[in-house]
Amino acid sequence: KISRLCALARHAVMTVAVDNAGNVSDLSEAALASGVGLNVVVGIDTGDGLLGVEPGGPAVDLAGAIRDAVGLKFAGLMGFQRSVFTNGAGELAAESRKRIQRVLDARQAVEKAGMDVSVVSVGGTSDYEIAGAMHGVTEVPAGSYALMDQELRQRRPQFQPAARVMATVASVAEPGVVVTDGGQKAIGSDTGLPALEDLPGVQVKSLSAEHGNLTLDTSIAGPLGLGDKVWLTPWDIGTCVDLHDYVHGVRDGLLEVVWKVAARGRYR
Repeated sequence: KISRLCALARHAVMTVAVDNAGNVSDLSEAALASGVGLNVVVGIDTGDGLLGVEPGGPAVDLAGAIRDAVGLKFAGLMGFQRSVFTNGAGELAAESRKRIQRVLDARQAVEKAGMDVSVVSVGGTSDYEIAGAMHGVTEVPAGSYALMDQELRQRRPQFQPAARVMATVASVAEPGVVVTDGGQKAIGSDTGLPALEDLPGVQVKSLSAEHGNLTLDTSIAGPLGLGDKVWLTPWDIGTCVDLHDYVHGVRDGLLEVVWKVAARGRYR
């Protein structure tokens, strides 16, 4: 992966995050051998133990190691955090600021040690506006907003889902029960079930590998027959897109473009 990174650095400015001094050494050795330069940011743990080093001494030491490494340029800091989900705007703002402040504290410590910090990358779709309003933040790596999903939709109503999966009714053998051909392999369900669109009284009960099991409240729901199409919004768009070779772009009910999912099958 480092070799690939260095190959790409011959064609574009590449920035990579680190939280380990051994990784700094490996990057420096590869950059020197390839004759390229890499921008490197220090990953800061924002409090949930996901990735990154602690602000303060560990952040300063790692920034110094990058600064002194041949072929590397210390570019700044990046906060690693999960999406922030709380029960209200006040709690969201307080929790987000608490996490982001750890990165800003690291910036202060690194600058006090005599190193310039040009990049402070923090936040995401769940708290983009809070992160963007904090002094010292230069970048908000929000990505999910572009397509959205059911999980974020409940917290970020200003964004509407742009990605849905179409499934076909494959069985109506029992009253009030419908089976579709859209299961885990088409939608993903690692963290939650998808939501049905524009079908009052119909709910997703479960997903098996290849089928979706729906339940109908017959007093509300309209009839669903074999071959009918249903649209589902994935709970987590990140575990859905990589299941497909193509994304079909539709505008005003017409298919306008087909995009190949370039990263499909590239995990190694």
